[in-house]
Amino acid sequence: MNGGQQTPDGDKTALRRSSSAILWRSSILETHLRKVFTVRHPPSAVHSTSGFTLMEVLVVIVIIGVIVSAATIAFGVLGGDRQSEDESKRFWALLQQAREEAEIQSLDFGVHVARSSYEFLRFDPRKNLWLPVESDSFYAPRQLPEGLRFRLWLEAREVVLKPDLPVRSEEDEDEDEDQDEDEDSNQRQAVQRDDIEASTKFPPHIMVMSSGEIMPFELQIERDGAEAMWRVLTLPDNDLRVERRTDNRDWALVMQTKVPEEDEDEKRRDRT
Repeated sequence: MNGGQQTPDGDKTALRRSSSAILWRSSILETHLRKVFTVRHPPSAVHSTSGFTLMEVLVVIVIIGVIVSAATIAFGVLGGDRQSEDESKRFWALLQQAREEAEIQSLDFGVHVARSSYEFLRFDPRKNLWLPVESDSFYAPRQLPEGLRFRLWLEAREVVLKPDLPVRSEEDEDEDEDQDEDEDSNQRQAVQRDDIEASTKFPPHIMVMSSGEIMPFELQIERDGAEAMWRVLTLPDNDLRVERRTDNRDWALVMQTKVPEEDEDEKRRDRT
C-alpha cells in the first residue's frame, strides 16, 4: 500500500481489463449487426431453372379456348341485335313509304309475311286480286339475315307464318300479235287461275288502305331461341312505331309517325 496510490503494475492491470471489456462489447455489437443486415435468399429463388409442366400448358390452352368461345358467342348475339334493329327500321320505313303512296295514288297496299321474309302487294281493282309490286324494286321481296325470324300478331292473336313466300305471278298485259290466239288465251287463263288461287290462299297480313290507315298489327323480329328485342306495330290511332325491349323487359319507343300533341305544341311555341 502506498497511501492510496496505484503502482504502475496496477495501472497496467486496470488498462488490460478495460480494453478486454471494450473488445468483448465490440464483438457482440458486430455479431448483432451482421445478423440484422444479412439478407438471406431461399435456394429455390436463386437457383430455380425449372419450366412449365405439360399439365400447366394444357390448362392455359383450355382457359384461352373458353374465353375465345365466350367472346365469339357474345359477338354473335350483339350482331344479331344490330341486325334486328336494322331490319325493324327498314320495315318501318318501307311501310311508311307504302302508306304515303297509297294516299297519293288511291291504291291499297298490303304485306304478306313469311317466317323469315316478306313481300309487298297491291290490290288490282280490275282483276279483284292482290298482285306483287313488280314494277318498283323498292317493294321487292326481302329476306331476313340468317338466324332471324318474324312473329306476327293480328287482333291480339299470333299468326302461324309459312316457312316461305308463295309463288305469285303478274299477267303481262302486252300481247304478241303473232302469237296464236288459242295458246295465248289458255296461258292467260292459267295465269289468272294461279293469281286467283294465290290471292285467295295467301292474302296480305298487313293492310295499308288508300286512306292512309294501317290495320293494327305487331311484328316482332327475334333470333332463334332468344327473346325478341325489337318490334314494329301500329296503334289504334294509326301511329306506326318501332320499339325496343329494355332491361326491365318493357318496350321503349324508338321511332313513330304520329307526333304527340305536347311535342306539336312545343314546336308551335318555338316557331312563334
